[in-house]
Amino acid sequence: MIFAYLQLVRAPAGLTAVSNILAAATIASAGLFSHQLGYLIIASLLLYFAGMGLNDCLDYKEDLKEGSNRPIVKGKLSLKNAWFFSLSLMVLGNFVAFQSSLISGYLALALSASILIYNGLIKEGLMGSFCMASCRYLNWLLGASFVGLSYANLSIGLPIFFYIAALTFLSKQESSGKNKNAVYGTALLLSLTLISLIGLICYKFNLNHTELVIAAIILCIASSLIGHKLIKVFKDFTPANIQKMISWMIIGVIPLDAIMLGLSGHYVMGLIVLALLPPCRILNKYLAVT
Repeated sequence: MIFAYLQLVRAPAGLTAVSNILAAATIASAGLFSHQLGYLIIASLLLYFAGMGLNDCLDYKEDLKEGSNRPIVKGKLSLKNAWFFSLSLMVLGNFVAFQSSLISGYLALALSASILIYNGLIKEGLMGSFCMASCRYLNWLLGASFVGLSYANLSIGLPIFFYIAALTFLSKQESSGKNKNAVYGTALLLSLTLISLIGLICYKFNLNHTELVIAAIILCIASSLIGHKLIKVFKDFTPANIQKMISWMIIGVIPLDAIMLGLSGHYVMGLIVLALLPPCRILNKYLAVT
């Protein structure tokens, strides 16, 4: 039964929500932490798991038609219990966020609203992708709210926004693999991710010459790697390959957060966040993130 609930919430991917919080809090606070960060990590996990659970609840009929391996379809969990569990996680997540600060609580409410809008109303096409990206963006701001919010901090979450939009846009093809042109849209959104990272380097992060060289090397390596992966999917555009790419990109949120920490000069924290990658990959073998 416990394993079924872990499947429902796609537990390994929860580590990507944690990496968002750690990266955002570190950059926003210049690495100065307090116990309030713990509240934000717990709230983020609860809200992320709530979103994953609600996704399965609302997609139940569609998953049933497609013969999905999701736990509700397989009868490992009842739909009623899944609804109760997911909504309970959402309520608890908001409660915990308010224990950190009022700003964090309001952001958690906004994140919850975005989760419900995405899962229940706006899920398809580019707008659906942007809606999902808004959920991650708000999760990033939740981490930044550790020290309060400022206009300057609003721009820091843009790379994660465009990256998740790209990931979600491509994920719409993982069941059918019919629209190969989706790769072009994904590539465009990933390009915006890169541009926003460069923008942060130029206008937000105060880097010296050596740090700029390191940043350039990091971005070149990351861009080459993801570009190579995307080309492989384009050449063999099948549901199986698309799903592998989506899984890789979801887990890739952790390296993206680590990269942002590195670009901002927080190298040690970047390595700490990157340490979340191995357990996430190992757990993904038993509890799929897609």
